[in-house]
Amino acid sequence: MPIRPENKSRYPADWKARSRFVRFYRARNRCEWCGAENHQPHPVTGSRVVLTAAHVFDHRPDAASLMNLAALCQRCHNRHDAKHRQQSRKERLETENRNNA
Repeated sequence: MPIRPENKSRYPADWKARSRFVRFYRARNRCEWCGAENHQPHPVTGSRVVLTAAHVFDHRPDAASLMNLAALCQRCHNRHDAKHRQQSRKERLETENRNNA
């Protein structure tokens, strides 16, 4: 998932190294949940897999310990984050509506 510009400063300075370690060394270039191989067609969706480093237990950007990160394909990452993204979107819209009122 792309990092939202307003959250960029909340990620640790070594985020790229942590992300790379989780995706390519620990997970060995495969989704840690379903096993889909990076840059190959996904076994279920057929789309090209792009691994991301996902926050698993704590969604805060600064909660970037290796125990909180997992290498996930788009399908697993989207499924895992769906509720959190929906709630965040709702909160952003409510804030925008209050500010515009």
